[in-house]
Amino acid sequence: MSTDVTRHPMTPSEFDAACRKLVRRCPELSETSGRRSTERNAQAGGHPQSKHLLGMARDFVAPQLSNGAHEAKRLGLWFKLHDVGSGVHIHVQGLPPGDLPDWWVDKFGELND
Repeated sequence: MSTDVTRHPMTPSEFDAACRKLVRRCPELSETSGRRSTERNAQAGGHPQSKHLLGMARDFVAPQLSNGAHEAKRLGLWFKLHDVGSGVHIHVQGLPPGDLPDWWVDKFGELND
C-alpha cells in the first residue's frame, strides 16, 4: 500500500501544518520564499496565478532536495524542483496549479495585497 496522501486543495491552516511537518521531517530545508505581494511576485518572475500571492506556496533550498520532494509528495503537497535563475529549489503549494476552486475563493477570498 502506498503511503501517499490523496492530494486535495488545502486550507491555509492545512498548508501551514504540512509545511511545518515537511521542515520537521527534512531539517536540511531552508525556506527562501513564502507569501509575496503582487509587486514582489513580478520581481521574482512569478506567474500571475502564483499561489505565493495567497500565502499558499513556499520555496525551500537544501544541499540535497530529493528528500524534500519525497516528503512533499507524502504530505499531499503539489511540488516541483526548478531553477528560475537563482538556483535549484523545491517549490511547494497547497493548491493545484491554475484557477482557484470556487469553494476556496468563497471561504478564503482571492488576492489581497
